[in-house]
Amino acid sequence: MQPLIQKIQSLQPLTEAETAAFTELMEYKSLKAKEFFVTEGKYCNHIAIIINGFMRTYHIDEAGNEITSGFGAPGSFTSSYYSFYSRKPSFEYIQAITDCEALLLSYNNLQQLYSHSFNINVLGRKIVEQSCISKELYLKQMISLKASDRYKWFMDEYPEVNRIAQLQHIATFLGIKPETLSRIRGKAIS
Repeated sequence: MQPLIQKIQSLQPLTEAETAAFTELMEYKSLKAKEFFVTEGKYCNHIAIIINGFMRTYHIDEAGNEITSGFGAPGSFTSSYYSFYSRKPSFEYIQAITDCEALLLSYNNLQQLYSHSFNINVLGRKIVEQSCISKELYLKQMISLKASDRYKWFMDEYPEVNRIAQLQHIATFLGIKPETLSRIRGKAIS
């Protein structure tokens, strides 16, 4: 719990009472590898803070292919933010790619915290801001870099994920074919 509190305090300092209220409303959840945190068409009622393990977010395209759009690592926040905040069904999946442990905060509990604490409001805003910034940086890399440079960026940003994620998940995240990623990896090793 201490690393989580440090992470939260680094984003927005909270009083002891605010920290206690925040942590008191969290639920522990463990997921086995391949287990889903969120599925398409269902409501996402929680934000997860990953304690251990890794998750990936993906969408299904019109041909039925899984397209990875994000990875969650220890210390990161993950949710189907569209579903969570709009209170509408999710259009994405979030799945554990390793065994995971997470702390969950429900929508209703978050709203309760927001109504009682300015600092927790600011914390929530900063988490959403980080998510928006990460998505924009990701889009910038996908649009402006050639495939080999996207892979270099990925290795810098997600070194742990690079070691444990399946080749096709990384390839779809980078917008390239798995065989192209294999060639790029081969050149990087030699």
